[in-house]
Amino acid sequence: MMSRGAPTSRLAVIALSLLLLSQVVAGVLYIERTALLDGPADAPQRVYVLWDDAMISMRYARNLAAGEGFVWNPNGERVQGYTNLGLTLVMAAVHALPIPPERTALWIQGLALGCLLGIALLAATLVFRVTSNAWAATGTVFALLLCSPYQIYALQGSDTVFVSLLLLAGCARLLPPQRTGGAGDYRIDGLLPLLFAVLVRPDASLFVACATGVIAALPDSRGPRLALAPVFLLAAVWIGLTTFSLLYYGDPLPNTWYLKATGTPVSMMLASGFEQLASFAHYALPALVVAALFAPRVLRDATDKSDTQRVFALLGSFVVVGIAYHLWVGGDWMRDYGSRHLVQQIPALIVLAAIGVAQLSRIAGARFEFLAGPATQAALSVGSLLVIGACLNPQAPAREWFNREAPTLLHAENQGNFDRARFLAEATRPNTTVAAHWAGIGPYFAERESLDVLGRSDKHIARMQVDRFIAGHSKWDWNYVLESRKPDIIDFESRGLRNHPRFRSDYAALVLGPAKFLFVRKEALNKILDRSLGIAPVERIFGPLETGASSQN
Repeated sequence: MMSRGAPTSRLAVIALSLLLLSQVVAGVLYIERTALLDGPADAPQRVYVLWDDAMISMRYARNLAAGEGFVWNPNGERVQGYTNLGLTLVMAAVHALPIPPERTALWIQGLALGCLLGIALLAATLVFRVTSNAWAATGTVFALLLCSPYQIYALQGSDTVFVSLLLLAGCARLLPPQRTGGAGDYRIDGLLPLLFAVLVRPDASLFVACATGVIAALPDSRGPRLALAPVFLLAAVWIGLTTFSLLYYGDPLPNTWYLKATGTPVSMMLASGFEQLASFAHYALPALVVAALFAPRVLRDATDKSDTQRVFALLGSFVVVGIAYHLWVGGDWMRDYGSRHLVQQIPALIVLAAIGVAQLSRIAGARFEFLAGPATQAALSVGSLLVIGACLNPQAPAREWFNREAPTLLHAENQGNFDRARFLAEATRPNTTVAAHWAGIGPYFAERESLDVLGRSDKHIARMQVDRFIAGHSKWDWNYVLESRKPDIIDFESRGLRNHPRFRSDYAALVLGPAKFLFVRKEALNKILDRSLGIAPVERIFGPLETGASSQN
C-alpha cells in the first residue's frame, strides 16, 4: 500500500497504519485471554493452546518432530487424522525448536496474527487497485478488524486464515493490471499461492479450479493455453499428496474425509448446511447486497475492463464455491460462530463489498453536491464498510471479541481438558490408554496412548455407515470401543455410553472433585498412582439402568 499505486491521501495512509496497529494490539490482547492456567492458585503459570481441533494437528506435529512418526499416538497406527498438511508441517517445525509445550501454541497464534495483517494489506491493495479509492481500501481493513468470527477462528489456530491469505495472495498476483509484458496479462507465479493453499487444505483445490476457469474464460494475450498451467500444477500437487498418503498411511485420502463426507445421509447433510447458511446469511446480507448491486458498476468506468472482470470473477467464484462446499459437507460443528467454510470467504466478500462501496460513494457524490467533498466521500466509504463489518457478527463471537471480560472460545472446556490431562500425566502409569472425546488438548498434554472415540484418528469409526448427521461428529461405536479396544480410562460420558452394559459392568467412576469424573476400567485400577482418590460405581453417578434404555452406536 505504500509503494507504486498506493493511496495518495496521507490521512488514509495514517488511518490504515493505525488500523493495522489496532489489529496487532487486539490480536495480542485476545491471545492472552485464551491462555489457560496451570499450577497453584497463588502462582499459576500461563499455558497457551489452540482450539481443540487444531491441537490434534499439534499432536501429530510434535510426534513428527520427535522422530516418533507422523501419527497421533507415538509410534502408533498410521492414520491421517489431519486435513491441513501444510500447517501441520509448520507446527512440526515449531516443535523442533527448543520451546516448551506450554508455549508452542503461542507461536502458531503469532503466525496467525501475522496472516491477519497480510490479509488486511492484500485486501486493501486489491480494493485500491480496482477503485483508486484510498478510503474504501482503508475501510476494508476496518471491516475485517470488526468481523469477530473471522478474527476468533484465526487467533484460535484454525487453518481458515492461512487459506484466506494464500487465496488473496494469488488474486494479488493474478489479477491487478500488469504494465510489463502487456497490460492485463496473467502472471504464472500468481498460481503458486493457490497451490500452497491446496497443501494447507486439499479442499482448496476447488478455488484453484475457479482460477483455472477465470483464466480460460476471460481475455488474455496468451489465450486459453495459459489455463493448462494450473491444471497440470494442480494434478502434480494431488499426485504428490495421494502418493504420500498411500505410501505412509495406506490410504489416498485423509481419514477425516471418510469421517465427515461419507457414511451419512446426504439429505441430512444438505439440510444442516442450508440451516446454518440461513442463520448466517442475514449477518452477511449488507455485504452481499452492496457487492451484488454496486461492485459490477465499476466495470463501466474501468480503464482495463478485463482486469476488473477478473477481480469479480475470481473473488466472486471464491465466495460462491465456499458456500457450495459448506452445503456439501453439511456445515460445521461451531454453529454459533458461523461455519468455517463460510467465514473463510469473508475477506473475498469484504473486498467485493468495498469495491461496491467505492462505486456507491461515487454515485452519491455525483447526484448530491453536498456529498461530493473529499471529507464526505471518505466518511461515506469508511462508514459504509464499518456498518458492513459490524453486521458480520453473530452474537456469541461478537460478545467474545468486543468484551474483554467475556470468556474466549471453549475456554472452560479447554481448561477442564487441560486439568484432566495434567492429572493423567502425573497420576497414571505411562502405559495407560485413554479414550478421548476431545482429541486435541487432552491427548497433547496427557502424553498417553489415546483412542479417538469420534473417529478423526480412528479408521474403523471414520468408515462407519450411520443414519444420523451431526456436523463433524456423526459417528461413534461403543461396542467397538468397549469390547475391542478396552481403553483403561474414558474421559467423558456421552452419546448413550451410560446405558451400555459393558460400560456399567467394566468401568467405575474415578472422582476428581465435585461433579468431576474419569471412568476407569476396573481391571486397570492399578494404573492409577494416586490411591487417595475415591472410586464410585457407575450406578451411583448415573442411577440404575432404566428398563428399555439402550446405548446409541
